[in-house]
Amino acid sequence: MKFVTTFGASKADKNSKEYKEGIKLGLFLSKAGYIVKCGGYQGLMEAVSIGVHKAGGECIGVTIEKFDQLRPKNPYLTKKIICKTLYERLEKLIEDSRLFVAQSGSIGTMNEVFMILALKYSGFKPDIRICLIGKMYKEMTKCSFIDKNFVKNVEIYENVDEFIKKSNI
Repeated sequence: MKFVTTFGASKADKNSKEYKEGIKLGLFLSKAGYIVKCGGYQGLMEAVSIGVHKAGGECIGVTIEKFDQLRPKNPYLTKKIICKTLYERLEKLIEDSRLFVAQSGSIGTMNEVFMILALKYSGFKPDIRICLIGKMYKEMTKCSFIDKNFVKNVEIYENVDEFIKKSNI
């Protein structure tokens, strides 16, 4: 089984370009034979789940017990893993996946992205593939605190169409 983990904003308007791209991303990854894991809530997580659902694939939502009481349910998940802590959730999202795809997001998405970057950089997971989608990630190549040679090991795409076209998945 091939697993991919997707990260993205929990708040995204259903009519936004990013949301529509999320649906397209889920459809593409599912059709490419991946079991998709995501945070399991609304926004881009829901959008990806819709795409996977449309493709007839499997989408696993990894949620946090405390958040589940506060946030609306995502009806497009085929399976849900409920964690006690944020750390456990991140661990479950990362385990078994060799491919990580992140769309735009805020502090939660950045936390997830920086964790997988750190795992690859430190050599704990040297063989994972990291694909970042969106203009915001181009800025990473300019950050003085990120090793320029390391950034070459991360794939950055302008949008989902470019990712689909050039990622060779």
